[in-house]
Amino acid sequence: MMIDFSPVILHVDMDAFFAAVETRNNPHLKGKPVVVGGALGGRGVVSTCSYEARKYGVHSGMPTGRAKQLCPQAIFISAGLKGYVYASACLQSIFERYTPMVQPISVDEAFLDISGTERKYNNPIDLVQEMKNEVWEKLHLTCSVGVSPTRYLAKLGSGLNKPNGLTILDHEKFREQFFPRPVDALWGIGESTKKSLAKKGILTVADLAKTDSKILKRIFGKNGDTLSVMSRGTDTGKVMRFDDLPHDKSMSHETTMRVDIQDPSLIRATILWLSDKVARRMRKKGYVGKTISVKIRSSDFKTITRANTIQRNTDRCDIIYDNALKLVPKEYGMKIKVRLLGVRVSHLKKIRNSRGERLHPEDNLQLELLEDVSEIQINKLTGAVDAIRDKYGENVIKYAGSMR
Repeated sequence: MMIDFSPVILHVDMDAFFAAVETRNNPHLKGKPVVVGGALGGRGVVSTCSYEARKYGVHSGMPTGRAKQLCPQAIFISAGLKGYVYASACLQSIFERYTPMVQPISVDEAFLDISGTERKYNNPIDLVQEMKNEVWEKLHLTCSVGVSPTRYLAKLGSGLNKPNGLTILDHEKFREQFFPRPVDALWGIGESTKKSLAKKGILTVADLAKTDSKILKRIFGKNGDTLSVMSRGTDTGKVMRFDDLPHDKSMSHETTMRVDIQDPSLIRATILWLSDKVARRMRKKGYVGKTISVKIRSSDFKTITRANTIQRNTDRCDIIYDNALKLVPKEYGMKIKVRLLGVRVSHLKKIRNSRGERLHPEDNLQLELLEDVSEIQINKLTGAVDAIRDKYGENVIKYAGSMR
């Protein structure tokens, strides 16, 4: 298999990650239908399941009760988050051995840009094979990899030959394989969007690709442009390391859910995790900010943003979280399913240089007058946590509320 396109972007997706970790740790589960998540009382949802369980129609996001009906012999296991987080950190270390350009997307998937590896590997596919072998040898886990000139095509490619697949998907192969398929074959198009497109006579990916982007924009707003790009596979986004994401005027972090969520506690946990990411980045870069906003995309691709400006600049996670959470309309997670969440802090002010020294020493007196004893203690605690993370990694300490 040869590569004749540039850049060369990978999407690495672990195979049934949670279930695979449980099976690896408990060999007696090998070859059996394993379902992770929602084991208590049958009221939860499936986080993931082994491929043996998928043969019975079980899938992520399915109510546990329904999964039990489809596969009564399945073994249900509560999620062991600590083990998954550790395995994810090990994966990140492996990826970074092959390229510094690694952009984690979730606990079990990441984009990698391996352009320029010709100096060490005659063919990028040799690199991919070696990396897959290392993941197996060190973690006894398999992954599926999409190799493409764009991130979106790489994401589609990684899902074509699971498990343990390796798929090259350039633009020509994308058109061959996806144009005849229904529109929901594209990642990110759900049932609601499919129905809306069908009303306009847009049934296949080819139909969508032929549709003028202006028409799509009239129907779906800004998301019309996204649909147009998706149908053509022409995503121009670059793989960016976490610390290299642009944030001159604002700093933000967002995540797309693996499964649309309708659980207020999961929304709160995600907002906390995002707030921590943003606050941590602000402190590392020496910024504080006053305007906090949230971005919410529902399962039908409708996106809203809400913002609030607070009285004093901050770089504290708890303040960002409290204000961001208040901006989430109550119907989201109760009546409306959520597919994407984001937290942003803008109106930034740089107060420290790269050595942690205040840029305006005269501000110290004013800050000391404003801060009370409890705030000073919180800032000291935050500084201690940052120091531990700097030394041992981001995942060594987490907010308990974000672990869901």
